[in-house]
Amino acid sequence: MKQAKVLSFHRPVMRLTLLFFCLFTVSGFAEEAKKVTADKERIVKTVRFLSEENHPRTANLENKEKTIEYITRAIAATGLEPTRDEFKVVFHDGIFTNIHALKKGKTGKRIVVGAHYDIIPVSPGADDNASAVAALIELAYLLKETPEMNCDIELVFYDIEEWGLWGSQHHVKKLKSQKVDVVCMLCMDMVGYFSDKENSQEYPMRNMELAYGTKGNFLAMVGRPKDRTMAMEAKKAFQEAVPLKVEVFFVPPLWEFLFTVSDHAPFWQQKYPALFFTDTADFRNKNYHRRTDTWDTLDYDRLALVPVGLYHVILAIDAAR
Repeated sequence: MKQAKVLSFHRPVMRLTLLFFCLFTVSGFAEEAKKVTADKERIVKTVRFLSEENHPRTANLENKEKTIEYITRAIAATGLEPTRDEFKVVFHDGIFTNIHALKKGKTGKRIVVGAHYDIIPVSPGADDNASAVAALIELAYLLKETPEMNCDIELVFYDIEEWGLWGSQHHVKKLKSQKVDVVCMLCMDMVGYFSDKENSQEYPMRNMELAYGTKGNFLAMVGRPKDRTMAMEAKKAFQEAVPLKVEVFFVPPLWEFLFTVSDHAPFWQQKYPALFFTDTADFRNKNYHRRTDTWDTLDYDRLALVPVGLYHVILAIDAAR
């Protein structure tokens, strides 16, 4: 009986000790996570290779294979295992290739992060979309040392985005057929061009500059009203982690067709939550789809903040699921 009383007395003490231990561990991990940084030199190297040294990177088979090999080696260097998913597309000749890397979690739920690597042949495609490819590779490095998370984190480099979003369509159909529980898709497309000049930012609708300003010094995050809670969690996590402003744009349901310009769109169509991160393309970057979209036009200081911000977005979304 005495032993039972002693154990009963110590039970609340033990619970408090365990609680403080858990809080300390989570807090310590959060503090460590805030210290992560991307390798700006590696980002520059990736953008230069894709847009200059291997241009046009997907316009012929030789260059495309070099692009795939570069991405595959870069992902393998992070400790994640890259895999190739080849597929055919109606009315397009040849074989197309998505590149995947999966960090397994505890629950079987999944967060997908994607960026396309193909180009319009006339353009070097530094911002569109070597910038996001470089950011996604850096994200793989940041995830390398992260302890096991709740969700699987799937990084995907999509092919043939420029000609119909076929890579992401192929991927999302596989996820649907396999009944994967996709918590969210995070899409990066053109994330490297910023400007602090007045009137450097335009908008698709009149008077938006009254709310968001005329300087192209922010990263836009586009979502749907139904995903508002997740979007605001993502904005908070991003802003607290890095000094790069994020502006959130919610797309009314009747206007969704106007924002189906990148690889988030097939996920919306399949009823998955998705957030689209972009520097707003030709509303800011006048090099969009032109020969002038070269590596030396990008802001690498701010581009290097994007994968760090996305890393914290992933941590926040994962922790809430």
